[in-house]
Formats: sequence, structure tokens, C-alpha cells
Amino acid sequence: MGIQILIPLKRLAGAKQRLHPALGGDERRRLMLAMVEHVAREAVAADVGPVALASCEPLAPTLARTYRVGLVSDGELPWNEGLDHARGLISPAPEAVLYLAGDLPLVSASDVRALVAAMPERGIAIGRAHDGGTNALAVRPADVITPAFGSAASALVHARLAATAGIQSVTLDRPGLALDVDTPDDVLRAKLSLTA
Repeated sequence: MGIQILIPLKRLAGAKQRLHPALGGDERRRLMLAMVEHVAREAVAADVGPVALASCEPLAPTLARTYRVGLVSDGELPWNEGLDHARGLISPAPEAVLYLAGDLPLVSASDVRALVAAMPERGIAIGRAHDGGTNALAVRPADVITPAFGSAASALVHARLAATAGIQSVTLDRPGLALDVDTPDDVLRAKLSLTA
């Protein structure tokens, strides 16, 4: 297998807590579902390899069928451990993996292809968030590092992990990869409806 795309989806009941009180629980859930659907469809359209949700959300099987993607359990583990767990369940093991955040309302298939094209033969490509975090991470070989999403300035953290592992790192700054939705300001930047 070549490149496996994994889109994490945590339980929708707790989605986007930082948007409270601007958005109520149902609104946050609907917004998250709309963004995950968009990301999944663009990932499939990129046509770089199989796409799967990494999730234990009860709705995930239905969503995976609707989006025509695979589904692999994240073991209900914390973010990074869950992604590592999900990747380890894929058989045959992929030679590379692309972790793609589910809350990227502007991401396009061309962004996904650009990240894959930038990935070194042995190394990582980092889709940097506007705040210095990481919204996408392509890794080859797939198990060479464990992702560190959520760390402060995680784009730099990932680059350091790559250096420690003796592999290359490349950072991409593209609008579609840079904007994730964590705050009401992000919602406005993405021109999303506050009642998505």
C-alpha cells in the first residue's frame, strides 16, 4: 500500500468546546460534521491513496459509508496515541501516512496533493497552521515518528522529531492547510455560518 490518509474524528458530543458559548452543542456538532465531510471529500478527490476516519464516534460507521471512506478505531485513546493506534491497525501496513485534521473548511484536493508531493522519500511534510501548529502531517516511513498534534508550536515540534529520527522535514504554508476552526474568529475567517 502507498499513502494512507487518516482523518481523526473524536466524539461529536464534545466537538469544538472552544466555540462555546458562541455556538451551542448542536451547532458545534453540525459544524464539525460539515467540516469532516468536506475534508473527507477533498481527501478522496486528491486520489493519492485510501482515506479512512480514525474514530470511535458512534456515528463514524455511517459517516464512513456516506463519505465512501474507510474506518479504523482510534481505541478511544488521546489524540496522538489514537492516531498511532489507528495506523497500526491498517493492513497491509502503509508505506506512508497522511494525518489530516477534520476541521479544515478551506482545504482542497490540490492542498492534499501538494503535501504528498512535498513529502521526502524518508521524512515528513508539515501542513502548518496559522498559529504555528500542525493541521496536516505526511510521514514516510509511516511509523518513523509519533505525531505531536496539540503541542504548542507543533510544526516546530514535528520538525524536531524528524531531526531526532534522522529524517528530513519540509513545511508547507498554504491557506487551505493553515486555517483550522477552534475559535469564533476562525469561524469568521472561514466565512462559515455560525449556525452551520
